[in-house]
Amino acid sequence: MWSTNLTRSFLQLLGSSCFYLILIMISFIQLADTFLNCYIYILILVLIVEWWRSVNYFRTIKGELALFEYIHQIYWHKQRWHLMRKPLLLRYMVILNLKSCRDGKRRVLFLMIDNLAPNDWRTLHYHLKQIDLS
Repeated sequence: MWSTNLTRSFLQLLGSSCFYLILIMISFIQLADTFLNCYIYILILVLIVEWWRSVNYFRTIKGELALFEYIHQIYWHKQRWHLMRKPLLLRYMVILNLKSCRDGKRRVLFLMIDNLAPNDWRTLHYHLKQIDLS
C-alpha cells in the first residue's frame, strides 16, 4: 500500500478556465453575424454553468489518496474504489476510471502534477505502471 495527500491544483483550474474561455470566444466569433445570433447567450450561459461544474469537481480532488496495487483499488474521498481500466498516464496528468466498492457509482479521477509533491508524483506513476488489469 502506498498513500499520499492530494492538494488542490492550480493547473486544473487554469486549464479548465482557458478551455471554456476559448469556447466562449469561438462561439462569439462563429455565431456573431449568423441567424443563430440569438442563441449565443444561451450557449454562453450553458458554457458558464459547465465551467462552474468543472471548478466544483476540481475542488473535490483533495485529501488522502492510498493505492492498493495488488487488489487494483484506491482509497479516495473516504471510500474504496476499483480501477475499471488501465490508468491513462501522461507526463503532467493521470486519469483514473473508478467504480465505488460501496455503491457502484463510477467516477473519473483527474490528477495533475501539482496535486501531489514531486516525489509522490513519480512514485504514483511508478505504481500505476505496475498495474495490469488483464
